[in-house]
Amino acid sequence: MAITQGWPADVHIIGKDILRFHAIYWPGMLMSAGLPLPKQIFGHGFLTKDGLKMGKALGNTLDPEALVGNYGADAVRLFLMKEVAFGQDGNFSEQSFRDTVNATLANSIGNMLNRTLGLLHKNCDGTLPCSAAHVAEAACLEHTLQAACKQQVAAAAAAYSKFAPHTAVEALLAISTAGNLYLEQTAPWTAFKKGSNEEKQQAQQVLVAVLETARILAVALSPITPGTSARVYQQLGLGEGPLQGRVTWSDTAWGQLQAGHKAAEPQPVFARLDDSVPFVTQLAPAAAAAGGKAAAAAKGGSTSKGS
Repeated sequence: MAITQGWPADVHIIGKDILRFHAIYWPGMLMSAGLPLPKQIFGHGFLTKDGLKMGKALGNTLDPEALVGNYGADAVRLFLMKEVAFGQDGNFSEQSFRDTVNATLANSIGNMLNRTLGLLHKNCDGTLPCSAAHVAEAACLEHTLQAACKQQVAAAAAAYSKFAPHTAVEALLAISTAGNLYLEQTAPWTAFKKGSNEEKQQAQQVLVAVLETARILAVALSPITPGTSARVYQQLGLGEGPLQGRVTWSDTAWGQLQAGHKAAEPQPVFARLDDSVPFVTQLAPAAAAAGGKAAAAAKGGSTSKGS
């Protein structure tokens, strides 16, 4: 049954330390059994913890169940896909992990969506005043965010096909960066407060453009952050949309949000990791000692400068 459903593999992914067996002996065994070979073999690298090789003696092993239980699968998957170039060795630091997750899921993506939905409910009763397609038409050529989505989604698709998820994630996060920058540059809250009717209409279009950007980003990131992407769709009042089935790149096409659509009340799609969220790993003694020495050296340097 497994052979009929999952073989031959398009890509056979293995650890680099067992490359010889899977690249030489395993194919030979398949050929002798008359079975097809995998189309491609990809060897991934090793993962260190705080710059050190993991081991029970050091006490610095990672418990994936504890990580996922504390932070969620989306956060763990995003960090590993973003910070570790596939095929190379990578390093896991829990503080770096928390900083990365806060900067991306909570601050960049979450902030873009939440404040836009807040403005929509405050000024438009939570209802889209126009369609995303209309926003693109009003821009005459291509809307700024429409162009950014098109460019970065294409870059992500190319990176995925080259087994470079870290490059894909960086390209897609550039979309939320563009969305937040666009909000700051256009400042729709100012137009809603004291702008003319025309300026208020333009501010409405800004909100629709940013929300369509959030929708596209949710679809494109869904292979890595399916839970967060589903929450973005739910916040947009779309249920889970295409995320309920097989997502395709066509779902990232601009123009799917429609005029008159009611969005949900804004809720954080990913809670920021603060001091109330406990750490689940510990530094190995060697790493902790190195960190202590570095901190002492930095403190000593600042003291000498002050004196």
